Amino acid sequence: MFQIQSPSLMKRQLKMLASFILAILVSAISVSPVFAAAATPGKTVNASATLAYNLKGLKYNVAVQKAYIASTYVYVTQRSGGTCYLSRLLINGSDATYVDEMTVTNAGHCQTLDMYTYNNINYFYFSSKADPSTTYNWSLQVARLQYKAGATYDYTDLHRFTYMNYANETGSRLGDTYRVDAGGNSTHTVFRIQTAEGNVTWSIYDTVALNKLLDGNEQVRMDSAEAVGACVASFTQSGDAIIRPNGSFQGVDMLGNTEIYTSGGAEGDIPQIAMLSDTGVYKSLVKITNVGTHEIEGVQTKNGNVYFTIVTDPVNKQNTQKIYYVSDSIFK
Repeated sequence: MFQIQSPSLMKRQLKMLASFILAILVSAISVSPVFAAAATPGKTVNASATLAYNLKGLKYNVAVQKAYIASTYVYVTQRSGGTCYLSRLLINGSDATYVDEMTVTNAGHCQTLDMYTYNNINYFYFSSKADPSTTYNWSLQVARLQYKAGATYDYTDLHRFTYMNYANETGSRLGDTYRVDAGGNSTHTVFRIQTAEGNVTWSIYDTVALNKLLDGNEQVRMDSAEAVGACVASFTQSGDAIIRPNGSFQGVDMLGNTEIYTSGGAEGDIPQIAMLSDTGVYKSLVKITNVGTHEIEGVQTKNGNVYFTIVTDPVNKQNTQKIYYVSDSIFK
């Protein structure tokens, strides 16, 4: 038989229900993810760039993924699928004109190209191990390469760094490797490791220590005690805190061991270059205002300047791509 509850009983039941709902809300708040603050530069600068070189006579009508300016030549990478073509261009005034090339198959996206000197030999850090399951054939490893005109290698022919998802100060697992690139100089090397989980780790190593390991090993695992011992700094960024100009990553280089430079921007964007510290502090963002809204490729620090390539014509690329520079002082 239906019974009418007393007012006091109803009040107790309502209080119990309210307490139950409040407990659920508090629990939901306590387990909700904590999002890092968006990456914001310490300063933003608009700058006009100066033309360094016109790239002439390129064999392939595709974008230069990375250019490296040496003393006599400019070296550039271009790709077809996961095959990388490394070309040598002779410098003559403000032009750099195609001379010859070499090929590395199954190397990936070809964004890593940085020369350094070790034991009086000039080497390149080079993209390695394409991931054909990704749209852009991202590289999963970094190799050491000497330029040899006319040569064709597979990435497996090269001495290289593997297990890049362990490249950090402790050698702990970062996640599943999604995309790897590198830059640096004869004293220090920086790796940028992006995982399938979405995080980005920047790890700085002693270049000489790494190359001693490469001398004796075709593959150097980054979780080995020796590799961990060569790491001098590392930090991880996630979500909106990842420093990625224009929301993209187009290259990395390092000045000394404390300043990391990274570029970003596609066709239609104002090209941008960011500088961050060896601890991940977002120091500055430079927007290049006089080269049009074109794709920026790569970044190189050299002799007080920061160089980058602009794809000035998205259709005709064999004679129209240009290397520009700005002073590195504007980043500081």
